[in-house]
Amino acid sequence: MAMIADFFNSKTLQLMQETFTTVVGTQVSICAPDGEPVLPNGDRADEKRLYLNVPLRLEGDVIGMLVMHDPPPVAVAAERSMVGLPGAPAPKWITDFLKLMAAMLSSLCKRQRAVRLRVEELSTMYRLTAEFTGQRELKSILATVTDTVVQLLEAQACTIRLLSDDGAHLEIQAANIIDDDRLVRAPIRLQDSKIDQEVISTKRMLYIPDLERDSRVLFPEGAKAEGLVSALCTPLVYRGVALGVLRTYKNEPHRYDRFEHALIYAIAAQAAAAIVNARLYQQAVTAANMRRQINLAAEVQRQMFPAGEPQLPGFDIAAIYVPCFELGGDFYDFIDQPGGGVGVAIGDVVGKGIRASLLMASTRSALRAHAANVHEIPAILASMNRGLCEESAPCDFVTMFYGVIDPDKMSLTYANAGHTPPLLYRKQEYSRLTAGGGVLGVAADWQWQEGTVALRPGDTVLIFTDGLVEAMDFHEEAFGIDRINQAVLAGLADGRNAHDILQHVLWEMRRFAGLQTRLDDLTMVAIKVL
Repeated sequence: MAMIADFFNSKTLQLMQETFTTVVGTQVSICAPDGEPVLPNGDRADEKRLYLNVPLRLEGDVIGMLVMHDPPPVAVAAERSMVGLPGAPAPKWITDFLKLMAAMLSSLCKRQRAVRLRVEELSTMYRLTAEFTGQRELKSILATVTDTVVQLLEAQACTIRLLSDDGAHLEIQAANIIDDDRLVRAPIRLQDSKIDQEVISTKRMLYIPDLERDSRVLFPEGAKAEGLVSALCTPLVYRGVALGVLRTYKNEPHRYDRFEHALIYAIAAQAAAAIVNARLYQQAVTAANMRRQINLAAEVQRQMFPAGEPQLPGFDIAAIYVPCFELGGDFYDFIDQPGGGVGVAIGDVVGKGIRASLLMASTRSALRAHAANVHEIPAILASMNRGLCEESAPCDFVTMFYGVIDPDKMSLTYANAGHTPPLLYRKQEYSRLTAGGGVLGVAADWQWQEGTVALRPGDTVLIFTDGLVEAMDFHEEAFGIDRINQAVLAGLADGRNAHDILQHVLWEMRRFAGLQTRLDDLTMVAIKVL
């Protein structure tokens, strides 16, 4: 229990005692509640010769006394002392004066206590903030919270339950000084716990004075066995959103004062912020790990593309691949042929991202496997199609163009599987290469027709995915075939090689789209006949 000496030092008490003595004209001693003087030169409160006794009170508790044993030199009053103890009558002005001084000291002690409690609260918040700043693991943070509550509030136990992702259950995350055999670790349905429902819905504290008798308590037997009598339930709230419930248990009915309410509420607020920060940190770590994995996958995917363009006599071949994300669904490939020719493939897998990249890798591998043993293009496409229909989901499909350049015959034999038709430029005019059939992966019995075009010096074939033709500007207008033709013809008029023609087309597309976000991968292959 607090005493007057806890709030003032000896020098201050000595000065007050001397001042009271001077004003009254006889010795006034400042004593402890048990009557012992708090200063060496004070008199002990002796009931046998007590003249006047004025208690010093702080929130109902007696923390000291102002004591007079001897009457002043002139005692004229006829009032008894305020406590009714035996002794000679005291002058009214002395009684009033000491009562006033007692009230003043009580007020000073109350303010001093409030300041100390506030300092303690701020110190606790500072320490928690420092500890939370250095911690990233959620369970460690919550263990720090429960330890702090038990220590500061002299609680019997403390638990923290957090809401599940769907908000239907409360899951135990931390517990302090509760027997593991009695601790209910299984998730609790929120609708079954009326106490937690009220705390979370109102976002206000709820005090339970008797855990054994309160019908809302879910496990009264466990509380009794653990020696828990009362509980203060505090919501964990961050920016208006309830995250869970902090419970503080006592082994007796306890009346929480304003300071304790403020302290535990502040701890709960700090804990809620720390919980959110810990979750965000964990999400950031997970996202960073995922990013690293995606970057590794993107590096592997880039290695699937040809290291360079084929050097085929009489032909200038170039390619460009610009993914929309780290992982893309477009691909191109060059496959050497037994007779000295080159197979040219370009494909576009439905979708984007990780799923599309996996299907792209599977399609490219299937193309290379079948092209190594089968030389008829429709048969290659049919074999790939059957494999896709058997092994992929119904929503997965691939558009692809595959053609073989024969340098001896100066021809391009090809089949188009639902892909955007390539463009053949000859003498400032163009035609579409449309022979083929439907997309791959839709129906296992589909067939494809091949087409052959004779190539002449000066001809240029542009093969591309829909990421080029469907590129949008801020007015939602597509780049379109007409702008592609203008860009290619301008490059040809300038005498550019295949690589520079592709760069010019890409530049024109980017100039058209501006800063508009691209929504699809872009792949182009140019074949220029020298």
